[in-house]
Amino acid sequence: MRSIFLFIALAILSFTSCAQCLATYQDINNFVYVFDAGESKYIENLPLQSFKIGRNNIMAYVGQNGRLKVYYKGKVYPINDNSSNYFVTDNWMVYQNFNVIKVLYNNEFQNIESFFRPGEDSLYVSDSLIVWTNTRGELNVFYNGETQLLERTEIHSSKISDNIFAYVDRNSTFKVFYQGQIRTLETYEPSNFTVNRDMLVYMDWYGNMKFFHDGVLSETPIPAPTVTFTANPSNLFPMVDGIINSNYATGEDFAVYISQLKQLVVYYKGEETILMNDRPQYIIVKENIIAYTDKGNNFWVWYKGKKYWQERYIPTEYKVDNDIVVYKDINGRLKAFYYGEEVQVSDQMVNRFNLYNEAVTYSIMPYQTKIWCNKKTFTFE
Repeated sequence: MRSIFLFIALAILSFTSCAQCLATYQDINNFVYVFDAGESKYIENLPLQSFKIGRNNIMAYVGQNGRLKVYYKGKVYPINDNSSNYFVTDNWMVYQNFNVIKVLYNNEFQNIESFFRPGEDSLYVSDSLIVWTNTRGELNVFYNGETQLLERTEIHSSKISDNIFAYVDRNSTFKVFYQGQIRTLETYEPSNFTVNRDMLVYMDWYGNMKFFHDGVLSETPIPAPTVTFTANPSNLFPMVDGIINSNYATGEDFAVYISQLKQLVVYYKGEETILMNDRPQYIIVKENIIAYTDKGNNFWVWYKGKKYWQERYIPTEYKVDNDIVVYKDINGRLKAFYYGEEVQVSDQMVNRFNLYNEAVTYSIMPYQTKIWCNKKTFTFE
């Protein structure tokens, strides 16, 4: 097993921020293919039960036979004969089979727990943290190649982000695990809190917002937001860590909320900026992106400190990942906000499309699949 996964682990360790062109699609016979850096690779002759694509160019999936497999660079590797609980993030490939948890680390799958306690809220996986509870009720974290004990008793009200794990222990003490250390933030349980990479936001005892950012805790006189974002009937907006109708949210290195004056505000690099003087109709916050619409039906994107006006109408559908927003224009064509630039994905009408990291799949004609990635389009029939 060690030799089989040697090159996979090396690829993960050498991961860069370049465009991730990995996607999956089916042909007319329901054969399953993987699009990998401009080429199409056949992997299965029946539709997949499930799949997850990471930004490390690895796809894990469960086939019709229930077996967990990994695709990497044109080859498929069997992992487990059971239909395991599995995760693929920017850096990790993790799976849990009964009481065992394994992670792809240092050239092989490493067993980090043999006495896992399956259940709700007992396993968390992010880009650099794996947190779980064992059968003794102990809370552990796998970070930087080592396992640490966080708590010997059960916790509640916990949330995880790329590199932060925040939780409330049995004594209602609010704690955070960040960069290998546990810190106590409050001796009481906040009414609510949310986390993202290097950013934690919560309401203090006096009803004001507090920011734990880059390891520094900052008190503010900003009162707790009382107005919630609005979700449309399709439940597409907002999708903030899977929560609909939140009154504030976090992205990578920023927070966004509705002020008591009903203004849309972003907190970025220690400063508040008003994005508009009214609450948005719809909004989605993910990683580096805030995509929202105003009451004039204008479509906006905020990205790394700058606000971009995109359209004078609300797109009928759009999808968001770290640095990209893909949406249908008023004529049903596909456009993208891509690393701060507006680009055309398809100049023809598209019915449905998918976004896998930075790869967009769509069809214009029956039995045809087009894949756009890194400003190039590939066609497969």
